[in-house]
Amino acid sequence: MKIGVVGFSRNQFDQKAARAKLKMHLETILSTHLASELELVSGYTNMGVPRIAYQLADELGMATTGFSAKQALRVRAGLYPVDKKIIIGERFGDESEAFVAYIDVLIRIGGGPQSRHEVSLFRQRYADQNLDDILMEEEVDLYGK
Repeated sequence: MKIGVVGFSRNQFDQKAARAKLKMHLETILSTHLASELELVSGYTNMGVPRIAYQLADELGMATTGFSAKQALRVRAGLYPVDKKIIIGERFGDESEAFVAYIDVLIRIGGGPQSRHEVSLFRQRYADQNLDDILMEEEVDLYGK
């Protein structure tokens, strides 16, 4: 099962709350699946919600996949050392449709326009299904602008 995680890609948010909320959702999934059956897929950068997601995946024994556009290769914060890399398109957002097609579950922790667009694409993709077990959304405080 491929678990997509989206959210703030910068670090000016309540990281402690984000980590707790994300960990809760991952542990719920782990209550019915083995870690070896799970692949955590996020934005590949080593900052924000993607970094928290990858750290938790590493702690929980899940495989990690970095899914992004080529623009991620130029981010100052660097790239998280994931198990698998998928690069599609040039600019952030170019990969959104392929990302949503790749995942089975989506967890959003805060986030801006791209995260919310990916939730919208996910809702469209699974419009004929009950989303209660495959779409989880949480808000966290954003600091600054």
